[in-house]
Amino acid sequence: MKKKACLSLDGANGERIEILEQTDTALVIRWVEPGRCHYGEQRWRRRSAHSSGTCAVSRRKIRRGDAVFKPAERPAPLNASVMIAAEVFGDLIGAELAR
Repeated sequence: MKKKACLSLDGANGERIEILEQTDTALVIRWVEPGRCHYGEQRWRRRSAHSSGTCAVSRRKIRRGDAVFKPAERPAPLNASVMIAAEVFGDLIGAELAR
């Protein structure tokens, strides 16, 4: 897996999300949702959204079939229904490079 400098994000509902490692198809995330769950190194996989929803980072609408990252752990974690739009990472990486 490609190593990446730690990138911290604020989730749309108060979650703290840190991207620890990233490739085109996978992420390792530290997910902290106060009072609900904490995953220190959670693996997420890129896939097509099976249902419509909202991006946990940008609050953008996600439509069925859009490219998203979702938790890949088994058994299903508490945040299994959460999605992050794959395009968010292109936006964030572009912003980091522009600095």
